[in-house]
Parts: sequence; C-alpha cells; structure tokens
Amino acid sequence: MKNTIYILLFCLIGFKANSQKIAEKFTLSPAGFEDSVIMEYPGKTDSRLYMAAKRWAENIISNTNDAKSRDIKDQYLEYKVFAPQAFSITDNGNTYTWDAMFDLAFRFQDQKIRYDVEIVELSSPDAPTFQIVGGRNDWAFYAENNQPYPLTSDARKIMEEIVNDFIRGVSAYVNRDAEIPVKK
Repeated sequence: MKNTIYILLFCLIGFKANSQKIAEKFTLSPAGFEDSVIMEYPGKTDSRLYMAAKRWAENIISNTNDAKSRDIKDQYLEYKVFAPQAFSITDNGNTYTWDAMFDLAFRFQDQKIRYDVEIVELSSPDAPTFQIVGGRNDWAFYAENNQPYPLTSDARKIMEEIVNDFIRGVSAYVNRDAEIPVKK
C-alpha cells in the first residue's frame, strides 16, 4: 500500500514537472511564480543534494519538523516557509507590512535540484488583502490588465529576491558538501 502511494505521488509530481516551464531564476508574474528553476550540481549525488537541502532547511526554517510537508529520502522535500514582514508599502504616509507563506519543493535527480515555489498566502493584521493580480479593493502586484502597479514594483522585486535566496542558500550548502548529523 505504501509503495502504491509513492508511485501515485511520483506520477503526480512528474505530471506537474512536465507542465511547468523552466527558468533561470524565479520571476513573479500575474500568475505567481509559475516557472521552475533547475540547478545542476555536477559530481553531486542525489543523496548529497538531498542532505544539503535538508541541512539548509534545518538552519533557515524555524521548526522544520512542522514546516516539512513531504519527505522522500534522496528524491523529494517540501516545506512551508514563513517570511515574516516580507515586504512593506508606503502609501499616503501610511506603511503597511505583509507576511508571506510559501510552499517550497525540491526534487533531486541526475545531479540536479528542481526548485518549485508557490505563494500560499500574503497576510497582514492591519493592511488590505493582497493579490498577485488585483481587484478594485485589493492591493496587488499587477493590475487586471497584467501591468505592474508602480506602488508595488519594489515589493514585487523583494518577493523575487526572497525566493531566489532559497536557491542561493541551498547551493551554498551543496557546494560545501554539507553533512547531516545523525540525530539520536
């Protein structure tokens, strides 16, 4: 039964992998972060890549055991990553700050890591609702005509920088041959 679940999971992941575009880095579009980023690490085994991503998560993501949503040894990791006060916007003398929640997935295969990021939520206790493509009463990175709003262009760049830092962070662990100590 457990093997059947893994096979179904891989089929779904494979389908998702084939349906997304590949990019050099993450760029926020009106549909969110819709492209995947694949980085190649020549000479690094899938196991080494998996361990490096796991080590990065343990050092960067608070409470990794609760943040981890999927873990298939040497093949796949997925975390919910919370970025408090991810970005701020100042409008008419008022500054509003939003927190961001991401789904961050790693897939390890053939000396490569495939990175997928999805924005799960942008929230603030004292600011308007935020959307990627906006409505009339919401803050948005983009207008309904898919043109970026000037007021949110810096916030959009900050969101892109946050998710591209995920790649840089994991790559630093890969390149220093991070080992995960056995927990007792």
